[in-house]
Amino acid sequence: MGRAWGITGGIASGKTTVAQMIKNRGFLVIDADQIARQIVEPKTPGWKQVVKQFGPQILQADQQLNRQLLGQLVFNDSQQLAQLNKITQPLIRQELLQQITSAQRSNHLVFFEIPLLFEYHYQTYLNGVVLVDLPRKVQLKRLKKRNHLTQREAQRRISAQISRTARRHLASKIITNTGDYAMLSSKVNQLLRNLTS
Repeated sequence: MGRAWGITGGIASGKTTVAQMIKNRGFLVIDADQIARQIVEPKTPGWKQVVKQFGPQILQADQQLNRQLLGQLVFNDSQQLAQLNKITQPLIRQELLQQITSAQRSNHLVFFEIPLLFEYHYQTYLNGVVLVDLPRKVQLKRLKKRNHLTQREAQRRISAQISRTARRHLASKIITNTGDYAMLSSKVNQLLRNLTS
């Protein structure tokens, strides 16, 4: 019987790095962000709903969504964020649940990188959840640097997610990402040994 494990963490926690390390070790990793991009490709039902809600000014010349502009709109207005999630989350959920079910019917260990895993209660469909965790101060510093955000913008994005305490309480396994790449790689190796033994 296959197993489906989630990978999650707060924004800028290193979850994508962990997912890539797992993928590099030969495991299948499904990326919810990739699914989120696919469901709003030009002319798809998701794309049409987003354009209807936010207007054609959120489109680039090639008809792709201007993600930077859309991000500025929704992360500065909780009602706008709720509207975007109301459109996209059911479409993402439908696709993810199909893939989770498929993974559980296989003979493989499959990972699902899902940024808002706990916010949307995906843990109830998974065999377990790996949390990539770090202190808020470190998270804030990484997010500001990575996304070129002000302190206030970074704090707002972190605050839009479930609390660190809640994530830690809900996780099956926790990888603390406060060291360097080699240390993180070692922790991933240990995790995979535990999950495959």
